[in-house]
Parts: sequence; structure tokens; C-alpha cells
Amino acid sequence: MKRILMMNTTMQHHPSLAHQRLLLSLTCALLLGSPHALAQDKAAAPSPAAKPPAASAPAPAPANAPAAADIFAKAVTAAGGADLIRSQKSQTLKGTIEMPGQGLKGTIVTRSNDPDQLLIETEIPGFGKILQGVQGTVGWSVDPLRGPTLMDKDELARTIRDLAIDKTIDPSKGCDSVVVDGEATFAGTKCWKVTLQCNGIRSTRYYAQDKGHMVGQATTVKSALGEFEVTTTFSDFAAFDGRTIPKKTSNAMMGQEQIMTITEASYAPIDVSVFALPPEIKALTQGGAATTPGAAPKSTPKATPKDKPQGGTPTNP
Repeated sequence: MKRILMMNTTMQHHPSLAHQRLLLSLTCALLLGSPHALAQDKAAAPSPAAKPPAASAPAPAPANAPAAADIFAKAVTAAGGADLIRSQKSQTLKGTIEMPGQGLKGTIVTRSNDPDQLLIETEIPGFGKILQGVQGTVGWSVDPLRGPTLMDKDELARTIRDLAIDKTIDPSKGCDSVVVDGEATFAGTKCWKVTLQCNGIRSTRYYAQDKGHMVGQATTVKSALGEFEVTTTFSDFAAFDGRTIPKKTSNAMMGQEQIMTITEASYAPIDVSVFALPPEIKALTQGGAATTPGAAPKSTPKATPKDKPQGGTPTNP
């Protein structure tokens, strides 16, 4: 059975870095596990629809180029301001997710509470329901391919760090280097190009010079499929509860495209019970046979008469 890959990539806070990270893992799940998936060939050229938006080579940063901190501050102002963002401790997003090249489309709901609670529910006809989440010190997923699995500690640490509101306000927080490379054009928009090296991950961001929004990002990802680039485009910005976010997020990777379209957004408080661990995940945290991304599947012991309950259905010892 194909394995889901938990992608180690840093994305924009639209709605959050952690959301984007898990959405990319979903893309890999669909690519590798869907009965409708195309055969993967590293030498295959991307389809035209999956080509990332063109980004021009950056011009040398002019003497009057803004500092990275000023670019980030303008993006925060365009989103509604730091005070508003800090006040919105919870977030609920509803919408659709699709992979046109695979003919797949479904629904997605993401919920999060600052600082360390996240739940993403995705349902795609023909593939099933996928749950991904973080609850304190536990990161997890449940899907039709692999069942319940636990996130490895490094991925969990990155995800929790990326959920932080402070990271939304200051993307350079915790980074080793931040460089304003100069002017560039991304998807037809004149931008400031900023390169960040954070926790071993290098990303290039494109901030619109006029309105300040981040409209694109390119990140190199390392995975079991090899090393490849993910290009993300943010568009159709709209305000929800005073917060301006992109309604459309498109990820181009491995010759495929994943599109998330937000139809509803709310920042009302979310009860912590929503993030309770599913029973099968709780069992793993209490000493069950945990599965982590990339681990070999464990064989199921053959049932013996003593393993069979009254109904006759085999169970594991």
C-alpha cells in the first residue's frame, strides 16, 4: 500500500504555515494512493495546467528597497493589523480542495486554536475521509490508506512552531537569515522578493509592492520521492471578520496542482473538545503500535481461537 508523505516545507500563513504543510501531505496521499492517480515518473514533464506562475529574475535591490521587517509589516497591515491578528486566537475555514489533473475534488474544513491545536478534515469522493491534527504534544492523522498514524517529533515541532500567531506577524522569527533580493514579477504582479532560511528550510516569498499581500512562494522540498520545488500562489483576497486572506491557494508540485478555495471563514472561539484525540490515536499514544511517516507497515498477526470474540471477528492480541 502506498504511503502518505508528511511534507517538510514551510508555507505562508494563509491560513497558517501548519495548514499548508498538512495540505501538501494530503496532496502526496492523493497522488500516491488514489485509484485515479496518474503513474508517477520523475522524468515526466508537468502538464501545462500544473506549471507554476512565472517569476522574473530579481533585479538588484535598489538603494531605497524596504527592509524585510517593513515588507512583513505592510503584509500584516494589509491582513487587518497586528492587534486584530493577535486577538483572533481561533480560526475556522471551510471550502473545497481539488486536484484537476487527477479529477479529484472534495470538501475541506480546518480549525485551529492558538497555540497548539489544529484539526483538518478533508473528504473526497472515491478516496474517503482524511483527518489530520495537532493536540498539544501529539500530531496525528487518520486516513483510508494507512489508518491512524503519529507525526514524528521533528514534524510536530515544526507544525506547532508554524501555528504560532507571532510567526504570522513576523515570518523572520526563528530564522537564520532573511534577505531582500530585490524586485521581481510573480504571476503578473510587481513584487519584493524575500528569501528566508528558517530551521533548515529555504523559502522565497513574493510580496506585492502595491497592496503588501504575499502573493507567492517557492520552497524546495525533500521527500521519499526526491527533492522538488513547490510553488504556491495566493489570490482572490477577501475580508472575513475584518481579516483579509486569500480565498484561493494553489500549490504546484511534481507536475500536479492542488487548489484550495475558501468559501467561509470565522474567527469565533472553538471549544477545545473539538480537538480531542480520536480513540485510535489515543490508543497509539498509550503504547499501541505507532506508525510514523516512512515507517514500514507492520504485519497483522494471524488470529488464533483465543483472539476471536463472541461475534467471530478476529482481533489483535
